[in-house]
Amino acid sequence: MKPSTPEVSTPLAREGTPVRLSAAGSRRASGRTVAQAASRLRGDLWGPFDAVAAATAVVLAHRLSPVFLGVLLGPQTLRIAAAHAIFFVLIAYAVGLYDWNVLTRRGLILRRGVIAAATATVLTLAFQYFVFYQPIGRRITLFTMVLTALLVLLPRYAVWRVLQLRPRRLLFVGESPLGATTVASLEKDLHRAYEVVGTWRSADEGDLVEACQALDVDEIVLPLDAERVKDLMPSVLRCLPLGCRARSVADFHEDAFRSVPVEHVSADWLLSGGLDTSNHLVEVLKRLADALLALALLVVTLPVTLLTALLVRLQGDGPVFYTQVRLGRHERPFRILKFRTMRVDAEADEPRWASGDDPRATRLGRLLRRTRIDELPQLANIVLGHMSFVGPRPERPEFAAQLEQSIPFYAWRHMVRPGLTGWAQINYPYGSSIEDARRKLEFDLYYIRHFSLLTDVVIVLRTVTAAMHGGR
Repeated sequence: MKPSTPEVSTPLAREGTPVRLSAAGSRRASGRTVAQAASRLRGDLWGPFDAVAAATAVVLAHRLSPVFLGVLLGPQTLRIAAAHAIFFVLIAYAVGLYDWNVLTRRGLILRRGVIAAATATVLTLAFQYFVFYQPIGRRITLFTMVLTALLVLLPRYAVWRVLQLRPRRLLFVGESPLGATTVASLEKDLHRAYEVVGTWRSADEGDLVEACQALDVDEIVLPLDAERVKDLMPSVLRCLPLGCRARSVADFHEDAFRSVPVEHVSADWLLSGGLDTSNHLVEVLKRLADALLALALLVVTLPVTLLTALLVRLQGDGPVFYTQVRLGRHERPFRILKFRTMRVDAEADEPRWASGDDPRATRLGRLLRRTRIDELPQLANIVLGHMSFVGPRPERPEFAAQLEQSIPFYAWRHMVRPGLTGWAQINYPYGSSIEDARRKLEFDLYYIRHFSLLTDVVIVLRTVTAAMHGGR
């Protein structure tokens, strides 16, 4: 006679009945725990881990070298290990190794990890030689690069493998336009970390608890409509003891796509997460860092600035610099300064949006725009306080008035100083339409809602990498 399957009873909400979990269900719950842990590792936890891994690689490289006769944990080895750890984390941010979606793409993990390990090793070698006049042996250098790559890539490969075997399983409850667009976006992603396992609209389609059990659901995604959610909550609360997470579709969209779906959210939702831009200590630190770094870059880039000015002048068809009125913080107008990249008659008829491959740009102008050298004069705007290094790009008043009428919450981007670069610039290509402006606003509002000094550092590092590849 076949033995009965053991069952575990888990208490539910006061109005419900107990959930019956079989042994197979318990095993699925264990698998869910591993998958959930893997999906949460897509955040900033990798930075400290990589720093330890890079430092460990340096110590192991010295230990494995047959010609190293020094003290393994002596001051010199520890100094090299600390420098290598710092360089690796900075380069990893710059090349995008910590991007939220990298762990679902094995090729990106390998490519960016190897580049970060090799570049950090070269920088560590140069730092030790030029600052302390002490070379690092060839064997130690090679071992450091290889061990760094292995120590940071192998855990990531394990996480990638877990996410491939079991993406985070989503059940969309209720109906909403944002829910439909979110599902469509998730299904287009070939390297997805999420899997939409179904939708549940009402009790007419069966019991929600049974649906979550049958589909092995990790997360319940709810509509934004408060009245609709109120009706759904009794059923949703009965699913929480199963290990399911529940959150609104707007919260999920913001977390999954690192952007705010402006067409579908309300002011109440935006304010629920806080929009505090009045932290005076952070404001002073950011302003001080902006001014000092801009002054330093003005000095360092002076040869490039003078050469560029000469080349623009030799074109012989207009002034070297181009100024234009833009809107700053709290919609205060200021004149932005750039090297001229377009013909003098580029706007002879009316204001026009610039595009990525603008036909009005001169031959030299196209090169300056691809490398962002045309924006070097904006360092003066940063020194004067008109701009910051990081923030939404400053818009022209003519376009801002039009966009505020067409795009919800567009004026909210003026809560912070505009930036030389920003979250939108590294996540979305050059925009030349109202739709492009809306998409960029989604990233700008995400930046404003999640602002931190570390975020600014990451964006600046990513911008350097994008500029090297000719991105805007």
